Amino acid sequence: MLSAANGELIVQGPDVDLHVPIAAVQVDERLGGAPRRLRFLDGSFCEVKELPALDALLASVNHRDSRLDRAQCNFALVLAACGACIALVVFAYQCALPWAAARAARKLPAAVARTLSTQTLKALDGGILLPSKLAADRRRALSAQFQGLRLPEGGTPNSALLIRDSPALGANAFTLPDGTIVLLDGLVASIDDDRQIMAVLAHELGHAHGHHGVQLLLRSTAVGAFWTIMVGDVSQLLAAAPTVVVQARYSRDLEREADDYGAALLIANGLSPQLLADVLKKLAKAHSGSPNFGYLASHPPTEERIRHLQALAAAHAGASSGGQ
Repeated sequence: MLSAANGELIVQGPDVDLHVPIAAVQVDERLGGAPRRLRFLDGSFCEVKELPALDALLASVNHRDSRLDRAQCNFALVLAACGACIALVVFAYQCALPWAAARAARKLPAAVARTLSTQTLKALDGGILLPSKLAADRRRALSAQFQGLRLPEGGTPNSALLIRDSPALGANAFTLPDGTIVLLDGLVASIDDDRQIMAVLAHELGHAHGHHGVQLLLRSTAVGAFWTIMVGDVSQLLAAAPTVVVQARYSRDLEREADDYGAALLIANGLSPQLLADVLKKLAKAHSGSPNFGYLASHPPTEERIRHLQALAAAHAGASSGGQ
């Protein structure tokens, strides 16, 4: 029997006659309909299944459950807490993770980025990526044009340009974690103007400049990224890198950054950002029945990007005519 009198909790039964000051009794938190335990200083406890009767007994001695226990029994507070958790997860995914990935990408040692790129290329070559079928003179001409580009911040590209063939990826170009750019035969065949090809490469240099490939990899493997930072083990990043690189789907912000950098690069070389807009329109028109086609699939949304690039081109044209 459990009762209370004179400020004491009394537990009585066969061979038991325990009197404990109410203030010395610890009442476990409520957990649904599970029995609650009353714990005593000597380590013993009393487990009570009759919860309504226990509530009445505790109320008679002015016992009050902790704030946390009362909150857990408040449906409105529990609902609000669930909503707050969902909001926190959404905020972490949309804001905190991109912010942390951007900072980590800039602090990632260059040796790690090179290792990721080397191993990624090793995994892709001979499988998804095949030797280019373009003539050697054509490859050398494209590489020379690329290396001759002037960067907005001065100098020429530090990124290497690799030309490969890939029936699986079609008309595409992508950037490896260390900034190396892979240009595929399919994209060269789809564009008959070398200036437009350079516009595509200018955009990819924007991804390299912003470390966007590494950011995407870190976002896609948040746990692996944390492990890399803590213990220096890049194995989880290495495992994910090939898939992330060839299926890169940059966020709208990263895509806008790369377009802005590419536009600035084109202007620095006496070219118009309209060239990149024209490439996107050309590919969209040629492959309108295939929305997941190559370069368009890797860089959504196309229409928004075209409008933005056209606005940049118009602004540049206006500034040039004003300067004259």
